Amino acid sequence: MAGWRIATDTGGTFTDLVALSDDGEILVAKTPSTPPNFEEGVADAIRQTAVPPEAVSLFYHGTTVSTNALLTRRGAATAILATRGFRDVIEVRDGQREEMYDIAWNPPPPLVDRYNRIEISERVAYDGAVVSDLDEADVRRAARILRKRGVEAVAVCFMHSYANNAHEERTRRILEEELPGVFLSISSEVMPEPPEFERTTTTVANAYVGPVLRRYVDRLEAATRDVGLTCGTLIMHSGGGTMTPAVASRLAIRTATSGPAGGVLAATQISLNTGRPNVVSIDVGGTSADIATIEDGKPRMTVDQILEWGLPLRFPAIDVVAIGAGGGSIAWIDESGLPHSGPQSAGARPGPACYDTGGTEPTNTDAAVVLGYIRPEHFLGGRIHLDAELSRKAVETKFAKPLGLALEEAAAGILRIANTNMANAIRGQTVSRGLDVRKFSLIGFGGAGPLFAAEVARELQMSEVIIPPHPGATSAYGMLFADARHDVLRSIIVPTSELDGGSVDGILADLEGQARDLLQAEGFAADRISLERQIELRYLGQVRTLPIALPQGSIGRAEIDAAVAAFHEAYEAEFHYAIHDFPVETRNIRIVATGLVNKPTPVSLPIEPDARAEPIGTAEVWFDGGRKTTRYYDRSTLRPGMQFEGPAIVEQFDSTTVVPPEATVTVDGLLNLILKL
Repeated sequence: MAGWRIATDTGGTFTDLVALSDDGEILVAKTPSTPPNFEEGVADAIRQTAVPPEAVSLFYHGTTVSTNALLTRRGAATAILATRGFRDVIEVRDGQREEMYDIAWNPPPPLVDRYNRIEISERVAYDGAVVSDLDEADVRRAARILRKRGVEAVAVCFMHSYANNAHEERTRRILEEELPGVFLSISSEVMPEPPEFERTTTTVANAYVGPVLRRYVDRLEAATRDVGLTCGTLIMHSGGGTMTPAVASRLAIRTATSGPAGGVLAATQISLNTGRPNVVSIDVGGTSADIATIEDGKPRMTVDQILEWGLPLRFPAIDVVAIGAGGGSIAWIDESGLPHSGPQSAGARPGPACYDTGGTEPTNTDAAVVLGYIRPEHFLGGRIHLDAELSRKAVETKFAKPLGLALEEAAAGILRIANTNMANAIRGQTVSRGLDVRKFSLIGFGGAGPLFAAEVARELQMSEVIIPPHPGATSAYGMLFADARHDVLRSIIVPTSELDGGSVDGILADLEGQARDLLQAEGFAADRISLERQIELRYLGQVRTLPIALPQGSIGRAEIDAAVAAFHEAYEAEFHYAIHDFPVETRNIRIVATGLVNKPTPVSLPIEPDARAEPIGTAEVWFDGGRKTTRYYDRSTLRPGMQFEGPAIVEQFDSTTVVPPEATVTVDGLLNLILKL
């Protein structure tokens, strides 16, 4: 019996599954998500496949549970223990305002109310020296108060604990005695580095979502056991790696962009396989469009994420920007009569109007049905029959009539707004960073990505779009390429001119030992462990840093000077200037530890030069202001070497690809659709 690996990606509307056998066979399943019990949708997707549960060797999972808990403010009842005098760090924030000129603007409330932010007498200096000893009686008194209040999670955020974590560790042990079963989030474990505000928000967010994710992971493992899986489970994290359920439950905040990270891994693999090192990926689902940039075959990384204003999260992650533009995004008109698309979404329940499950608002999916891009009887391979009349009614009554537009003009306008929103987000990831987006290819995936990709590319003057073979399940497919990854770091703030190579060697040796222990505990042999050294540098007085690679072997003055020179080059590439005679200082030394897993090897099929694509039907479809005769193709019949021209619609089980007029399509050896605009 061939062995199988299964990956599932749970989104707001659909749950996608990809099963890959040792022989290279791929099976795809797609089921409606089942909020709030998302594990039920995962179990449904597993049941859809014909894979014997006992043949599954590994199960990967990407989830939006943590993100949803944060954005909807449905996390755990959380408290903060802070150094005396610093209980309000999370509310004071960094002193900025989202609406600079709106005097009536009020910031969103913090995740923890003030009465649950309790001060503890203790103090550590920036260099780790103890200024005031920990008052253990304060900690026990706070624990008794929080026990009465029924808190589910406690975040411990003491000043400068990144330099000396003794007080936080002692507080952890006391809380474990006093509050058994309560989730503990310790800043020196979650984010052992400055600055104070970001360390606090990241630690608090981890506490806020920790119990939610832990309960979900427990239910997920129970659901997979119920369908017969006995293999290990790996949870995708935002940095493009995987964690065991135990680690994910402890560092829940690292799953904040779990699913989108899988999509970027898939796009990275596609860029390498097709010989296109510079691509933009756009993953459009039912609720959001997730956008990332891949340069020289590597996804852009970041250590700063902001899910909403005033809530920065700091940990290594693939740089993904999400906007509210998906198949379920609702079209609406504001009080001044201006039209919008999103960010509100109809989600899986009640869904777009055409689903006939209670939704009455016009969505991007409804607009696509009105224009003829989606044929109701072919949606999801005919498993879900859409009601085109409900789409027409929703667009007509709630969008077209109020704006004085004809039905098709209104529907086309809805999609044009969505396309513009996505194009602007891509400009923010490319043009605003000095990249010429016209030199990039666009990879469109997700259930709705191929629906929008060509028009988004055309607006950006991009000349090529790539649609992978299973667009609706591409994020799940990308998880099959994920290695285990851990970041281990130590904060060291000192000018590079004063940095001692011997002390750097000692720190690196200690961090590398911790990293190996983590991966060996997860079952990785020594020859499957990769350790990458980094030093994070900045100009003196700055807050943000840039990571610079350090070589293997002993570190001396020559290696430190080379890192500083590399920093100046990286800074100039990022910001288009550098100050070569200005002092540079360190902030962190980091080890990126990777546990290498065996990855799928894509098989390129031979090109069939005489193969011809045969349409399965034609219809009058709306393009560029009028109806045009358009051919429909069945994706499953398209073979390498086939070519055809737009206007055309390519239908398949998990997505629909729109090919506009004057575009040409070629099927490559990996069964990607290559659209030339």
